[in-house]
Amino acid sequence: MFDLAGFYIPDGAINGVESIRRTGRADEYELVARFRKAGEHDSTAMAVTVFGVREGGRWVLANALPRTTSNWERHVVGPITYVVDPRVRFSMSRARQAVAFIDSLANAFALPRVGATDYYVMSSVDVAMESLGVRTTARYGAAGGFSKPVNHQVFSGIPAQGENYRHELAHLVLRPLVNGSTTTLLASEGAATWLGGTGGTDFRGSVRALSNYLHQNPTVTLDSIIDSGSTPQSVRYTAGAVLCEMLARHGGAQAIAAFHGAGPGVAQVRAALVRALGRTWPVIASEWRALVVQLGSA
Repeated sequence: MFDLAGFYIPDGAINGVESIRRTGRADEYELVARFRKAGEHDSTAMAVTVFGVREGGRWVLANALPRTTSNWERHVVGPITYVVDPRVRFSMSRARQAVAFIDSLANAFALPRVGATDYYVMSSVDVAMESLGVRTTARYGAAGGFSKPVNHQVFSGIPAQGENYRHELAHLVLRPLVNGSTTTLLASEGAATWLGGTGGTDFRGSVRALSNYLHQNPTVTLDSIIDSGSTPQSVRYTAGAVLCEMLARHGGAQAIAAFHGAGPGVAQVRAALVRALGRTWPVIASEWRALVVQLGSA
């Protein structure tokens, strides 16, 4: 993934140049553009910064990331190079735990060990976005992160977990399971949540939140979560995590790996779970809800 900032530009956005200026380096310019959806005001626009540089005798665009983080301290721990926001104190113990985690996860799923990886430890998600050259009016705080597995990059914007943000590390390790195939978020994000939690909480904490959500919304079922695209992200991720727990109890890591190949369609998801768990769909849906309640009260 070459265009790090462009990934966040909304589809169909209207753009306009905000500024173009020399950076002080020879043959380098900073370019800032604003993007907004049709009908929105400029005050809600997203500003994206990239750089124009000379390469091989031609002008090309370059990412902000290596420039915004060029003076940040670096620590190499196993295959991971940690790039640390000056507002954060580096934790060697968490870094070592992260390396142990990815190695044990690769062993459990019989997958290759993670290769050289750049791991950015940030003070917030907002700083992580800004490091890519993206500025928005939305603020996310110190509540999560994201990864670019194809680039071997992790961005942790949650200092409480910092160097050992397992949700995103799980995505790196499990990437071979989704290579060359389509998969459902229930599997890919569900497995990462099962292994590393989501939104700053671990798996058990996520399930407690899901159990409370189901209690407050009694008409919500596994079917409605799967079928509705409007289901809150945290609910969908944790619903998938509980399915991974069911699969792990029934068939271990192999069953979870097979789930990643289920395909994106809801009919494919149901069929894959029926095959893997050896139960009818109504039984699976009932057992899923019972497990949410059980784990949520533990």
